[in-house]
Amino acid sequence: MILALTGFPLVLVSIIAFVLILGLIIIVHEGGHFFFAKKAGILCHEFSIGMGPAIWKKKYGETLLCIRAIPIGGYVSMADEVLVDGLVKKGSKISLNLIDGKVSEILIEENATGQVSGEVVDFDILGKDGNPLYITINDGMQDHYYEVMEDAFFVGKKDERLQLTPYNRCFDSKSILARFLTLVAGAGMNFVLAILIYLIVSFATGVPNLDSNVVGSVSIANTDLIVEVDGEYTTKLLAGDEITSINGQNIESWNDVSTELNKLLANNQTTVQMVVLRNNQEINLEIECYTYIASIGLSNIQYQSKELPEGITNGVILGNIGMNYLNNDHGKYELAAGDIITKVRIDVVNSDKSIDKGQIINVESWSQLIGLFKDVNVANVQFEYYSYEKNGIVSIDDSAVFQTYGNELLENQRIEKIQIKIGMSPEQGFDLFGCIGQAFGNFWNDFTLIFRTLGILIAPQSGFRQVGVSDLSGFVGIFDMIMGFVGSGFLALLSFMALLSVNIGVMNLLPIPALDGGRVIFLVYELITKKKPSKKVEAMVNNIFFILLMVLFVYVTFNDVFRMFK
Repeated sequence: MILALTGFPLVLVSIIAFVLILGLIIIVHEGGHFFFAKKAGILCHEFSIGMGPAIWKKKYGETLLCIRAIPIGGYVSMADEVLVDGLVKKGSKISLNLIDGKVSEILIEENATGQVSGEVVDFDILGKDGNPLYITINDGMQDHYYEVMEDAFFVGKKDERLQLTPYNRCFDSKSILARFLTLVAGAGMNFVLAILIYLIVSFATGVPNLDSNVVGSVSIANTDLIVEVDGEYTTKLLAGDEITSINGQNIESWNDVSTELNKLLANNQTTVQMVVLRNNQEINLEIECYTYIASIGLSNIQYQSKELPEGITNGVILGNIGMNYLNNDHGKYELAAGDIITKVRIDVVNSDKSIDKGQIINVESWSQLIGLFKDVNVANVQFEYYSYEKNGIVSIDDSAVFQTYGNELLENQRIEKIQIKIGMSPEQGFDLFGCIGQAFGNFWNDFTLIFRTLGILIAPQSGFRQVGVSDLSGFVGIFDMIMGFVGSGFLALLSFMALLSVNIGVMNLLPIPALDGGRVIFLVYELITKKKPSKKVEAMVNNIFFILLMVLFVYVTFNDVFRMFK
């Protein structure tokens, strides 16, 4: 019996998985910043996981550990000379608490009561030149000079405390190398986490034995493999079957299997004749492959076999589908799994955006559809089909317009344009170096994926912009994807976590102000010019881009929610 999570249990498990996955990725990221900051001697005021109001906090040494209510994001608050320098100004009224004649607390609220009070006359609480820290105040009668302890505290409203930071404990005081390592360590730790996860997944699953011709596992995605024997359901192919022939060609290894399956696409075939050796007996099998035309999102994967309705003489039954809707106007009908495509019109979009109108063609088979879409790049497509929801034919004029994914987009994302699969996998086995190589290969594919995606997002070479800002996903979209992976098993969820960790790492290294990569750009400027950029200019640029990123975040979140409900 197969147990599947649906409804509220699925949502609950997905919420828990979402919080744990994002929480671990954020802890690792911020932990990288924190570790290298501490190694450099930078004072870290707070290590916070999440955003919004604090729901738990505890002081450990110099740092306040904090968990906040909204489980997205996090930060390490490092000592900054601008923040500290702005808390005390000449002419302001403050109070001081002393230990052995030295200032241990600076009460910055004007009405605060300390051991001594007065108006600030002069001060140096940074000690840039290595001089002692001090504050001189006038109590109304005369000036009083007080030396300030290096671990003194500012005390604000409701006794909020912030440790004073001498310049030698500030981020800005450290070498360019130390600051660089501190900034990139967050993304670096995300990459380390992803590699560790992929090593775990690779060690758990093993690597395919391509030298063998033995079936390791069989998928039920291809419903043609499912047969009934003595009242029980099984599959035509079984794990352990030794494939000896495909379409009359001898098979000795899994590479031979791949070669023969590639011939199917070249010949627009979807059926294979296979001979397998099972219990020392040769068995002849005819298998209808499952087909996925990725450029348009059509497949017969897990389709429900049924008789054609009365009056329908031709067509193909749809299995799982995933469409890219070009024009989803109200009143335009959309395809659904189980519908029967009877006709198709393909209007080819040329590089100059002009459109060549196609003819309406009767659809007879998946082989025919493969031939129709195999050489098509970008096209607007409409179907006539029998809709079970509408209980009748939806004409081409009444159906929605779909746009195919172009060759550049599919190749960029390393997606096979047309996939013809039997639904079987080779034997998997443990091989130390093979598993390590597979793990690093998966990491590299994830690492380059975001750059490939940015390439087609910003400057598609073909001139067709098929991916836009509206296609990006934020935290709501991530939650929706996690819901999908929860039902696919623990290892699939781990693999998605690795992908997410790599993406967060790469995104943080992009040269955008307000992100770690943007701050690295300021370090490069300092390295080249031998002088630090203006703190006011740096803060202004960071604030502007932070606002822009928040606007983008709201826009992406809105689209995520819209897609979920749609």
